[in-house]
Amino acid sequence: MKNRLLCLVCLIFLVASLPAPGTVRAAREASETYARQLLTDLTPEERVGQLFLVSFQGSSAGMDSQIRDLILNHHIGGVVLLAENDNFVEAPDTITAAYDLIAQLQTYEMQSSLGSPVDPSTGGPASIQYVPLFIGISQPGGGAPADQILTGLTPLPNLMAIGATWDPTLAGQVGEIAGSELSRLGINLFLG
Repeated sequence: MKNRLLCLVCLIFLVASLPAPGTVRAAREASETYARQLLTDLTPEERVGQLFLVSFQGSSAGMDSQIRDLILNHHIGGVVLLAENDNFVEAPDTITAAYDLIAQLQTYEMQSSLGSPVDPSTGGPASIQYVPLFIGISQPGGGAPADQILTGLTPLPNLMAIGATWDPTLAGQVGEIAGSELSRLGINLFLG
């Protein structure tokens, strides 16, 4: 009897802690409305640019780099970082340099979104439409040649090894580690 009562109390607390269905629906609708408005406010050039994920050579994005031009003038949607394009420096500075590179790319995107401070159609202040770049990477685990960043991150098993365990909790743990570390670097698109 005590066990049933305890289960009932736990169930009541669980149900009470869930968000109301209307709250979740309203938040989703507000997000969709914001996204549609953001898309509407983009110029045709910016909309087309959002369709492109590009790669580039080198581990820096200086003032005269081609990737800077693509971000500022062609409004690309994102970049894919690849070891074969020398986007990562050798150890021990791999992680710091990758973080700095990603921050520089996002800074260019922010500068691009600032554009003109005056809206030419109204003469008033222009709205700022900052859409962060997608920063993509393939980092499936197992080291070279599949992984792009070979030092500075937690070494993880490859997908075949994880699948061979038939243990979804291990897959979840590996995903949590990879997602957390890549997110802290500024990577927001995992190409697995």
